[in-house]
Amino acid sequence: MVGVSVVLGCVLAFASIAQCDDNNGTDWMLPYERSTIDDCGVRFYNQVESQVDAPAEDRILYDSGIPHAAEIGWTSEDSSRVRWLCSGSLIWENFILTAARCAANDDKIPPDVARVGVYYSDEFAQQLKIVDIIRHPKHRLRSTYYDIALVKLERNVTVDGTVAPTCLWLDDEIRFPELFTAGWGRVGFEEDKPEILSRAPVVQISNEKCSTYYPEGSPFVRKGLMDHQLCASKKNKDICPGDIGGPLYVQLFNGRELSSFLVGVTSFELGCDSSDPSIYVKVSKFGDWIIETLQRHGEMATRFKFEPTVCANRHYIPHDHKRDVMKMLHSSNTHVSESVSSYVVSFARQHVDDPIGNNCSGTLVEPNVVLTTAECVLDEGTKPTHVVLANGKMIEVLEITIHPSYNHSISPYYNNIAVVKLTSFAPILPFCGWYGGPKPDQKLLITGQRFVPNEDTEEYNRIEIMTHVSERSPVQCRLASRYSDLLPQGLRSEHLCYENHPFLVPGTCDNILGSPIERINEHKGYIDGINLLGRDCGYGEPAVGIRLSAHKAWLESLLLPRRDNATLVHIDTDQELGDECEYADGTKGTCTAEPSCPDINARLQNNQQVIFCGNRNVVCCPNKATDPRMMAIENEFNQCEERYRHLRTDQQNGSSHAVEIGWQDDRNTTYGCFGYLISTRGVVASASCLSERADLPNIVRIGGIDSLDNSRVVPIEKVIIHPDYKKETLEHNIAIVKLESTVDPSENVFPTCLWQNITHSPVKQLVMDFASKRYDPIHPMYKSDCEALLNRTFDEHYTLCMNPGTKFYKTLFYAGDLQVRLAPNVSISNTCYETGSPIVWRQAPNSTDNVEYLVHMYSHGSCDLNIPRVVTRIAAYIGWFKAVLH
Repeated sequence: MVGVSVVLGCVLAFASIAQCDDNNGTDWMLPYERSTIDDCGVRFYNQVESQVDAPAEDRILYDSGIPHAAEIGWTSEDSSRVRWLCSGSLIWENFILTAARCAANDDKIPPDVARVGVYYSDEFAQQLKIVDIIRHPKHRLRSTYYDIALVKLERNVTVDGTVAPTCLWLDDEIRFPELFTAGWGRVGFEEDKPEILSRAPVVQISNEKCSTYYPEGSPFVRKGLMDHQLCASKKNKDICPGDIGGPLYVQLFNGRELSSFLVGVTSFELGCDSSDPSIYVKVSKFGDWIIETLQRHGEMATRFKFEPTVCANRHYIPHDHKRDVMKMLHSSNTHVSESVSSYVVSFARQHVDDPIGNNCSGTLVEPNVVLTTAECVLDEGTKPTHVVLANGKMIEVLEITIHPSYNHSISPYYNNIAVVKLTSFAPILPFCGWYGGPKPDQKLLITGQRFVPNEDTEEYNRIEIMTHVSERSPVQCRLASRYSDLLPQGLRSEHLCYENHPFLVPGTCDNILGSPIERINEHKGYIDGINLLGRDCGYGEPAVGIRLSAHKAWLESLLLPRRDNATLVHIDTDQELGDECEYADGTKGTCTAEPSCPDINARLQNNQQVIFCGNRNVVCCPNKATDPRMMAIENEFNQCEERYRHLRTDQQNGSSHAVEIGWQDDRNTTYGCFGYLISTRGVVASASCLSERADLPNIVRIGGIDSLDNSRVVPIEKVIIHPDYKKETLEHNIAIVKLESTVDPSENVFPTCLWQNITHSPVKQLVMDFASKRYDPIHPMYKSDCEALLNRTFDEHYTLCMNPGTKFYKTLFYAGDLQVRLAPNVSISNTCYETGSPIVWRQAPNSTDNVEYLVHMYSHGSCDLNIPRVVTRIAAYIGWFKAVLH
């Protein structure tokens, strides 16, 4: 019996969702009603793969060297040589930013020439005359205060792979653990320069700490350090960091390569033999002055053009033609993809012109459920009324439930999660939830947003992007103080920390509150969490999300169907030991002591009603068959696998069980219905087909589906329509055709096995429409999903919904990869099936038994690919079959 020998043990072992083996879902079992939210693999069969083109890993980034590095020089009186005594940074096509002290040498002579493109050799050098030097108005010679100046060149440089202006870091917060300084390493102002430009890593130190090296009254900072100055110390003591006026910069990833951002200008450097920190002028304090100066000199400079993404895009130069001078930098998992996930939604209010103001999104985790943060649905106290899908379609919100432990005023970053239920199913595939434990260094995918600038309008366009990050343990998760301060109780198990190493150009990838954190597990994608706090999509410093698995119990309390289990146990106080009893499903029994009734465990396991006789340990024990005829049909059903093993082959396609049902009179014979042989004298068919005519059928033809050569006609003894069949609603759409004589089993004709498990059915099934010779994949649905889609209720004991295969997965559910055998010239897009078509399950391909089970019978449904089909559950009628066939 399949309910015991093949499937029941598997079902019990996995409680609610069973997978007997790992044959790509071949033996996956779906319960008739949902009992866990950790069921995506079977609920949306075989579509848990990531639905976006995941960013590629191990991408090679091109470090463009230091194309902004500039030398500032003094030509000798006889023009025989140039002394390059200062450095600078190209920040505009014809302007170099340097130290104000470089406006003149010790003889008070200003520089007259500058050159760029010389960081590797002189091969690509561009040398131009200096036409003006503009010192900051507050600077005084020999002072390190306001030590900043702009050098204007005679014309624009030629921007290419070796020469390009740097961007300016205009944010006062300098959050990078490592900066770089560059220069030719001169140890004194009048020293000759080495041949090769060097780059040295330095670490910023606070002005407070730096004051121990440079207290008030020091020669270079008599008034102490000011807020427009910063200090940095060398990481490698044997490297000369740079020159006066040279750059202090950081390299940020912009999605294509590394872009340099000028953080400071070298103001005072003690040289290679000193361990004291150097002093730099902080560029962010002079952004307005730089832009205003450029404008006064006729340049079309605006603050917008110095915005990080604007500048990084403007100065991006493909390096294919000069890749021989590029340093190759290997960096894993830093690719950013502009793919858009269909399951990521946004929120809106009733009126289109009144959008949700915060930067929020949500993830469709059920066909009619969106998961997001509590913050996203509490926008100034006004909850969203609609969600907006990626294709622009809007669906009305039914209800919003915020986690009961969320407290915005006290600790807003704990239990910050909300469930948004929709009034209808979304016409897209939802994203599966991951409810496993944490795994540091697990590869994750983040959905963020990129701000694409338009320099003509000085506006931004926002696009959604995806990028790789890695999960971090709480110990590895070193949050910036601005975020760690928001977590007074520290990170909890509900928090998911993630990070990627390179820092990003701001605006390249911004976190979206409530957006999914995706896990790729064995090439399948899941939502592991939702974004909570952080910036730059976790690049450079960790960001934090809410982990779904930590809230599984709460989510299940909201998302699983509410079931009244009280009806499963009934105490009949009038019954006593030895009395006859009967269950609501018609099963008769005898009141027996529970230890003497092993069959009662099967009822409990199958979630069937259990009756206690009186208040003692006595149960209504199902009676064993005693009638020889009943015992014979029970044995035929229960021993099917072994009894017909010798007749099965891997080439059979159901024709050995298929039966044509017809009407024969003196004049002609017509066949109008199909049935399936379930015993040597019994055929199961649909009541609606058999009762279409005024008279009932009187013959069957067996063994003739594939070829009439092997067919023979057998008279019908009796047609039994199920007593509860309702023509109007097609409830209990099932009938038994009892034959006059017994079929002699052969390879061409023998009974199918019956699926007898009443709690689960296989995920992968075939609907066998013999009228059109089609064998299409079809998959079961939960009762609750079906009722929501069809807006009606079903008796789950007898009726089930199934999803047709083929194109249906593009909207809601997936047909799977089961091989479909089609008759020639039959289109897979036509999904109309004949009522009574058998729906079967076959054992795994590596099975040697070739056993096929009749699981359901097709009842009715629309031909529309997007509408579930209604089928009749065979397991629910096993008792009735026995009663009418014995």
